[in-house]
Amino acid sequence: MTITDNEDLLIEILLYLPAKTLIRFKLVSKKWFFIISGRHFSRRHSQHRHRLSKLESSFLLRCLGDSPEYLYLQSKLQPQKSVRYHFSPSLIDPTIWSFSNGLFLLVNSSTIDEPLEYCHIYNPTTKQSKKIPLNTHERFTFVIGLNLAFDPLKSPYYHIVCVRATRKRRPPSFLRGWYRYCQIEVYESGTDTWQLCGEPFLVPRDVDFNHGVYWEGGIHWDGIYFDLLESSICKHPELVELPEDAGIKNFQNNYVESNGSLHYMAHFSEENLVMVFELQSNCSQWLLKYRINLERGSEPLSVLSFIRGESEVDSMLVLCEPGKVIGYQIGEKSVKELVDFTEEQFYKAQCVQFGSHSTFQFIETLAPV
Repeated sequence: MTITDNEDLLIEILLYLPAKTLIRFKLVSKKWFFIISGRHFSRRHSQHRHRLSKLESSFLLRCLGDSPEYLYLQSKLQPQKSVRYHFSPSLIDPTIWSFSNGLFLLVNSSTIDEPLEYCHIYNPTTKQSKKIPLNTHERFTFVIGLNLAFDPLKSPYYHIVCVRATRKRRPPSFLRGWYRYCQIEVYESGTDTWQLCGEPFLVPRDVDFNHGVYWEGGIHWDGIYFDLLESSICKHPELVELPEDAGIKNFQNNYVESNGSLHYMAHFSEENLVMVFELQSNCSQWLLKYRINLERGSEPLSVLSFIRGESEVDSMLVLCEPGKVIGYQIGEKSVKELVDFTEEQFYKAQCVQFGSHSTFQFIETLAPV
């Protein structure tokens, strides 16, 4: 008897292999195809891979502006060729709105400025997708945010957190124009249903609900987060170590989840300064991890992401300058070129083609949608 004759033993071995390898192994035989394609095995494999040591994230970078092009950046951040990513042919004009542990939430780019009627959940590794219709509400008419929450170690199912707003502002007149009245609605893939969660709430109109990051059971936006377990909106602690005049400066900020930690990145382009904070597990305070002075000239630069290593030497900023994606090793204070895309049609001289809000990280997974 060989290993392949013992299905249980074969499955235990296959669980240790990377997702892309398993996709190729579907061609070995019909038996292997049905094992690897099964939802039960896909979920077991997703959970098993997450239990292993640090998983390296790959990235999709969406071109700024009207170009629909996406660039693929491999998980091993070493010098590599410029590679465009192509979505499944069944998807028309897809735009990534959210991501979580290997899955993407997509919206048809031709309907972004129109009332949303549906979205897609998409696995970029297997290229499987699922169309999910959105509800309609008489009171909370507008969808102002869609965010994906998925943690295979907690559940094989994912959630979509939809933020809705009223057509007419409900607060007193002196607040009109500054706040809007919102309601959270959550989709659960296990039951294929939407449910209203928590009470309606007021938030400043400048809060962007389309760039939330899932971490520790919550969707985190700028200054607030939604706790899925408690169905409540909570506030983040204050960032006390930001410069005193940060509020009047033009700086870019975004959240990044990396290797189990949530980070806040602030990029002050005029000072060539990047500050990286880490949120404590109980959301009690932000700790300043790095204050990085990038010794550069006046050339445009955007900070795409942050990769938390096991040590400071391993931690890295992923940056974009005109025509190149580069990595800044924080411990060594050294820069290495990752991708040169000056030969691509979307390249424009003296411009950065990618930004932090157009950078989407994912890990290879067989998780079914």
